[in-house]
Amino acid sequence: MSLNLSLAQMLTQLETKVAHHSERKGFHAEQEVFHRDNSAHHAAELETALARLEALRAAAEAAGELLERDKSAAPPPAEPDESLDVGRKRSLSRMVARVVESMPPDETFGARSVTRAVQERWGAKLRRRPDPRSVAATLRRWALAGRIHQVREGRAHYESLYRKTAPG
Repeated sequence: MSLNLSLAQMLTQLETKVAHHSERKGFHAEQEVFHRDNSAHHAAELETALARLEALRAAAEAAGELLERDKSAAPPPAEPDESLDVGRKRSLSRMVARVVESMPPDETFGARSVTRAVQERWGAKLRRRPDPRSVAATLRRWALAGRIHQVREGRAHYESLYRKTAPG
């Protein structure tokens, strides 16, 4: 410490330092109480969340076991319809027709979902992937002809949705 300071200056600096540290000690004591309360709150919430997570995992496992048991008792899924000759001209509309016929009447579908189903069924036999725009054009033609019903008109950022028309 410098000896060039007067006694009054040293006292003033020490009093300022004492006041500052006294104020900071009180502030941190308040923060300690605040953080202790927050820590207790978060510990209780963590315990509740962990209990619920374990209960949900147990329920999911039980549901999975039930579904596995039902799956083993159910008949195997039908083989995909491979009888369609995909090498012929204009077979895309036939594939789309088969996919749409296999859908339940209350299910809505769009060009992307039908294209995905065509790709899953006949993808290995196709020379190239079906274009969703071609499928959309086919669905649009069918909607105009009354074969299917348009549920939602498409826009630039979402596709049109369709539903099978009720027979009769």
